[in-house]
Amino acid sequence: MSELVANQASFLYPWLVESFQSLTQHPIPNSLLIHGEKDIGKLQYGLELANYLLCESTANRPCHTCDACHWVAKGAHPDLFVITPQNLKHLLPFDTDEGDEASESEDKKQSKFIRIEQIRQVIAKNELGSYRGGKRVVLIYPVEAMQAEAANCLLKTLEEPSAQLHFILITSHLEKILPTIRSRCQFSAIPKPSHPIASQWLKDQLPETLTQEKIDQQLALYAGSPLKVIQSIDHKTFDELTVVNELSKFKLLQSGVIIEQLQQHTLFDILNCIYKWSIDLNLVAFGLEPRYFPHLASTMKSQTQQVSKATLQQFISHLRDDIRLANHPLFPKVQLDTLLMKYKQLFS
Repeated sequence: MSELVANQASFLYPWLVESFQSLTQHPIPNSLLIHGEKDIGKLQYGLELANYLLCESTANRPCHTCDACHWVAKGAHPDLFVITPQNLKHLLPFDTDEGDEASESEDKKQSKFIRIEQIRQVIAKNELGSYRGGKRVVLIYPVEAMQAEAANCLLKTLEEPSAQLHFILITSHLEKILPTIRSRCQFSAIPKPSHPIASQWLKDQLPETLTQEKIDQQLALYAGSPLKVIQSIDHKTFDELTVVNELSKFKLLQSGVIIEQLQQHTLFDILNCIYKWSIDLNLVAFGLEPRYFPHLASTMKSQTQQVSKATLQQFISHLRDDIRLANHPLFPKVQLDTLLMKYKQLFS
């Protein structure tokens, strides 16, 4: 769900509408690189843009009523090619048949990479021309998942693009894209949702019993991404506030309350939560506003005045090391208990 929430391609989140309308006021370049922060709806944006390019109407958005739009919605348009790693296909609102030969092995099904075979297959199909006699669209998500051979194969096509062939490349990590590919694309930056729009959208999506204060806390917790908030609620993922409420007791915290979370959640989740809290403490110690837990800013300020900044940063450095080893801990309870003891000593 990180990029898609609704099971449809013909939907734009409210924070994407203005950017989309601005983009479609002008001719769409043949090679477009869409980039922005993770979990803000870039895949939906790219699918809607592909729909717009294939739509048979003349409006600056898909009509969602013509034959082409119906085919796109079903993933059946013969001139739309969507390339993703095998392990991300569940994010698409339709099934794709590209790379079906990869289904022969379970390992390939779960591949995290876009392979050269996937790129070659789509390029070969496009050499035959358009089925509908119009535009053809190749959407690749995420671009950084391409293996080196796949990227080089794509590069050859980008160097000599066909007039009716459009490439929509999507990434959350612009710095990971080959410079040679970046140089052949025009960029489209997707803005992060503003707090008022994200907050209102969440209020419309979530149960009325969830207060505005709780919604704002969740938005801060997930760095302003409303999609991550929805994901955490739908999947009943780790509730960081349980741990944070205990951490906010500082030297009076009861380690057992946090260690008990290991019964249902991973050590990595808990350590990552402690890391976010520690980062906020460090920000507050230097007179800045907390990023993840702003509702506890005053509580942090009252404690960080007496904490050694150097000692706090050493604790954060040690915490980073623990996180790197968190996936294979021999004694997670012992490791977590030791860390929490060091945390309490910061405030002694």
